[in-house]
Amino acid sequence: MTSLHWDNAYVSKAVEERSWSESGDSDALAELLASGISKHDAVIDIGGGSSTFVDSLLRNSFENISVLDISGAALSEVQDRTGHLGTNVSWIVGDVLGWNPPHPYSYWNDRAVFHFLVDPTDQQNYVNKVREATSSGSHIVIATFSLEGPESCSGLPVQRWSAEQLAVLFAEFCTVVSHIEYEHVTPWGSKQSFMRLHLMRK
Repeated sequence: MTSLHWDNAYVSKAVEERSWSESGDSDALAELLASGISKHDAVIDIGGGSSTFVDSLLRNSFENISVLDISGAALSEVQDRTGHLGTNVSWIVGDVLGWNPPHPYSYWNDRAVFHFLVDPTDQQNYVNKVREATSSGSHIVIATFSLEGPESCSGLPVQRWSAEQLAVLFAEFCTVVSHIEYEHVTPWGSKQSFMRLHLMRK
């Protein structure tokens, strides 16, 4: 993945032309609220892009929010949208694999970054980054294309996962809280099969 690829994807396509756009994030927000973390706990949205997840966190008065994305164009779009409400959000432009977490996060949310990591070395580096960026009791939520999902996205290959396969990668330091399969509907009505795995640090 490169920043140029994703900057171009955001700049060249309107919201309704992006396959990853979704009309709401009620399920992701409900999962976070059910986790029991406090409004003061550190939450990070990995690959947040132009998602409205950060808007929902702000509306619900979460105070310690970070959004990381490889595309500066995407984060600029969200900063414009959130305006003064997003003043205290930590906006991080960078590749998650090369990022140095400044402190542990209580909640790690990744809607669709991990499935772009098709190299086993990158996958293991991601697992190591999760370990580095969280601590005992932290929640880690990762969504990927399921085994029935597409084989590519935005012109890039992806790896599809089952919850069981993904959980194995984190088994050394995480336990499974829950997992679901669901369908994401693109702005033009196509359906994509996703899997969301919720883990907790031991």
